Amino acid sequence: MSVYDKLFKTADEQKYFRIALPAAVECVFMSFLASADLIMVGSLGAVSIAAVSIFAQPRMVLLCFARSIASAVTLLTARKAGAKDVAGVSELLRKSLFLAGIFMGLLHILFYFLLEKILLLMGAGNDYLPLALLYSRIAIFSVYVTSMTSVLQAVQLGFGETGAIMRTNVTGNIVNVIVNALLIFGVGPFPKLGVVGAAIGTVTGTLFTLCATVYVMNYNKYFSQGGSFIPDRKYFKEFLPIFGSMISEQGFERLGMVLFTRMAAGLGTVPFAVHSICMSVVDYYWDFAMGLGKASMVLAGQSCGAKNERDWHVFRKIGVRWGLIFSTVSFVFIFLLRKPIFMVYSDDPAALAMSGIIMFVVAIVGYPEAQGLVCAGILRGSGKTAVVALYSFVSIAVLRPLLTALFLYVAGLGLLGAWIALFLDQSIRAGCATFLVRRLQPHIGRHMEELGKAA
Repeated sequence: MSVYDKLFKTADEQKYFRIALPAAVECVFMSFLASADLIMVGSLGAVSIAAVSIFAQPRMVLLCFARSIASAVTLLTARKAGAKDVAGVSELLRKSLFLAGIFMGLLHILFYFLLEKILLLMGAGNDYLPLALLYSRIAIFSVYVTSMTSVLQAVQLGFGETGAIMRTNVTGNIVNVIVNALLIFGVGPFPKLGVVGAAIGTVTGTLFTLCATVYVMNYNKYFSQGGSFIPDRKYFKEFLPIFGSMISEQGFERLGMVLFTRMAAGLGTVPFAVHSICMSVVDYYWDFAMGLGKASMVLAGQSCGAKNERDWHVFRKIGVRWGLIFSTVSFVFIFLLRKPIFMVYSDDPAALAMSGIIMFVVAIVGYPEAQGLVCAGILRGSGKTAVVALYSFVSIAVLRPLLTALFLYVAGLGLLGAWIALFLDQSIRAGCATFLVRRLQPHIGRHMEELGKAA
């Protein structure tokens, strides 16, 4: 009897959590490993932290494109997996790898030659710019490797193989942390390379993850089917609408977060420190809830591909119900331990005094977060990526910055105002996603037929 058989009563719940739990655990564990990475670099001093951290924004821009390609591949794979179209998945994988390899390669080359201007645009200071360039010119290769890995793993995710993805990604990041420790500090026979060692460690970890992913997929015969590598008209017809919606959503989220963070940073050193710590805490539950969102997306996609209305409704209910349960657990845990949790990051009296009400918002925001992620996953899996991008644009890129400015500058609520705006943004998105899923429910059978004809 597996752990899923012991934890969950029905076969449907067991199937749902065989996808959701590995994805959730992977996201949370990756956050812990990223924190360990930053702690090691932090021991080198503030200049080293700044030099490494400033590359995060260009990295996220590049990964917006890679993740949008990967999301489109996942959704198409899930539908084809539901329809038992193995040859179609193989052809999709080949053409997507070719497209991503060329497109992302050109994009990375462009960024490489414009790195200095890009880093200055992101706000890099002259005191650490040379060190940032030294790090970035090595680390940018790891972003390309990660981009290609994400396309491969998108196919695994479409089949619901989140356990395999978790194992390879976590192992690759452990390799990254180990190599970082050896090369940053110069342990034993290894040279002490500082931030250069951190960049080499990142490249090593991502290469390991790519090789491990290829090995696992080859073992499972993902590459055994034939097919052309050159994208054709049929490929672009099904790929581009999904990619367009996903890149729009990713771009809107990035824009909204930049505006939101800039306004929060303007509140002063202590409020921004409290804000950053609370964002770190809230991100852990967001990462966990992402596992539920991925499971809902994959299973909705597979149900649509198989034209199975019963499964679509069952997995919808499971996702929503367990999202509510986990949000309640998260709320109780954070609310009761809000002070000790905050003190793990900082015991500054001024920051601690300010954190109480913000940590309450951190606890309660888990409810709309989970609901929004689950319902958005259902919509994406059901082919409704454009509507998710539309309400995300309105809420993240327009309403959240406007609400933040209103509460900060007009109402004078300070940091609390920023977090009220964040809560309202999450609630609006959750409300839109829930409404759209409810509207789709009575017509899902007809919608599945239309998706089948379009394919």
